[in-house]
Amino acid sequence: MKLRVLSFVLSSLFLSILLNSAHAGSLPVGNNFNLDAELLGESRILVVMISQSDCSYCQLVHDDFLAPMHSGGRYQQKALFRELKIDTNTAILDFDGQQITPKQFAKKYQSTFTPTLLFLDSKGNPLAAKMVGINTPEFYGYYLDQSIDEAVTRLQHP
Repeated sequence: MKLRVLSFVLSSLFLSILLNSAHAGSLPVGNNFNLDAELLGESRILVVMISQSDCSYCQLVHDDFLAPMHSGGRYQQKALFRELKIDTNTAILDFDGQQITPKQFAKKYQSTFTPTLLFLDSKGNPLAAKMVGINTPEFYGYYLDQSIDEAVTRLQHP
């Protein structure tokens, strides 16, 4: 009887942790880059993931890399993270305050393949080469770290 109770408690605990972690780390939607530019300040960059709804690679980058970076705190002083789905027609605000579609935003950065990561300053200027797709998940985190560090360095030492 004690074994059943212990098993139930442990199973419930595991399920609770699993469900909470699955929903805990979602990225804010990129819908107002003008406001995001103000939030950046002088020392942070904006990491924008260009994605779309039925993109399994986008989900992989979101779940395994960007959401943990966003919610983990380690990157709080370096970057803001946003996700922009290009298969929606909802107007967004660009860095200059003008309304555009997500597809127009992606085209502006030649980023129509998903997932693509952009590393931008408060004016929308690229600070590091964009990351297109995901070839090797084992090394993706390393390349992402390198790109963030490069962008922050360029921001602080133009």
